[in-house]
Amino acid sequence: MHGLKLRLTGAFADYFKEVIYGGIDGIVTTFAVVAGFAGAALSSDDATQFTFVIVLLFGLANLFADAASMGLGNFLSVRSDKDLYLVQRQEERAGLQNNPDAERTQTIKILEEKGFSAEDAAKLADTYKHNEEYWLDFMMHHKRELSDPRGDNEVLTGLATFFSFMVFGSIPLLPFILDTTGDAGTAFWYSCVGTFIALVLLGVLKWRVIGGKAV
Repeated sequence: MHGLKLRLTGAFADYFKEVIYGGIDGIVTTFAVVAGFAGAALSSDDATQFTFVIVLLFGLANLFADAASMGLGNFLSVRSDKDLYLVQRQEERAGLQNNPDAERTQTIKILEEKGFSAEDAAKLADTYKHNEEYWLDFMMHHKRELSDPRGDNEVLTGLATFFSFMVFGSIPLLPFILDTTGDAGTAFWYSCVGTFIALVLLGVLKWRVIGGKAV
């Protein structure tokens, strides 16, 4: 039987990519640190409470540092895309205003490549000349092949990545935080299970959102 397609609205839909990207990276990166320190301690026959301290110390430090790095990286990436787009848009606007005939010729060529006849392409190009902003949008997309990033919020994009990394990345550490037995081997086992389940859930969520169907 077919499942209903998951529909996302609002802020979560806008930043779904960051949630998945940050979540998966957070889980994998933190688990690698946990596995490294826990595995070394367990193999030394000296797995004591000190093991928990070491795992948590390095795990939490890595979690926060990597989350901040990824969040800042996404912030700067979106900001750079915006800056580049605005510079290119100003250059294209100058071309439309200072050399409209050459831009019209390029517009006709683009439209013909899209399947329009020469006559229809010329009519459309003349129509675009009466709406500079639309013509500018058209040329930015089809001539310069740049998508408009001005609607993206670099602050929220960075925060979405940061918090997703922190939340999902903390899953491999939870067994060591919540453990009351002092058994590092058991905590590590639960960490493995939790990591696997979290990755599966993120994968299923992504699959459902992009249009997968449950049978």
